[in-house]
Amino acid sequence: MQETVRAGGALRQTSLVASQLLAKAALSDATTTVDGREAIALLRHLAEETSLAAVRTADTISALAHGDTASANLFLEQAATHLTGTPSTVHRVGNALLRHEGYLHAQDRAARQDLGPGEEAVKISEAQRKALASLARGDGVLRETGTGLREVVAPLAAYVSVRVATIDALASRDLLTLTPLPKQPGRYGLRVTSAGVHALLAAGLRPRRSPPRPPVILRPAAPAASAPASSAAVSRR
Repeated sequence: MQETVRAGGALRQTSLVASQLLAKAALSDATTTVDGREAIALLRHLAEETSLAAVRTADTISALAHGDTASANLFLEQAATHLTGTPSTVHRVGNALLRHEGYLHAQDRAARQDLGPGEEAVKISEAQRKALASLARGDGVLRETGTGLREVVAPLAAYVSVRVATIDALASRDLLTLTPLPKQPGRYGLRVTSAGVHALLAAGLRPRRSPPRPPVILRPAAPAASAPASSAAVSRR
């Protein structure tokens, strides 16, 4: 029981934090980029699901207090269902916000360096657009080990989201450069070129299909927490 109470408290706090982040993001410049809007949608989903999980956990505690273990188990299963995929959603929020920030950096760089339209921007795939946006802040680092393993180690949010194959493809098209870092053997700085900035900004202007909405999960109606409650419901019919 005590563990369930603590879990319920943690879920309420998580839901509150997610709601606060959602409100801040909705009032920020996150609404101006495709990645910022994705982050807002993910935060909304996270706030909703953690809130519902907190409610079901409270129902679990109430059922346990009345000795109704069957209902408690069902409520607990429903709470767990709401939390399915939560860790990956948190990572996706971080990735989307990194790309949003990178896109703004690319805009600032284009204005600061007077990077006019020039030639028609190179067309890039969605994976390449996301990689460029993730690395547009200029702090990207690729590490190569003695065994040949290559991985992005900075920024941290790009560790999983940016594939080395995508970096190689961008570098082959002169949209990204890899420069050995001094006194750091096996590490390369990743910098988006002017052509990469053009490609990123142009890709950000092209209309894109909305991301698929999470599937709607049909859940069985919650049973009454106690027999008296069921009797009262019958008497009102």
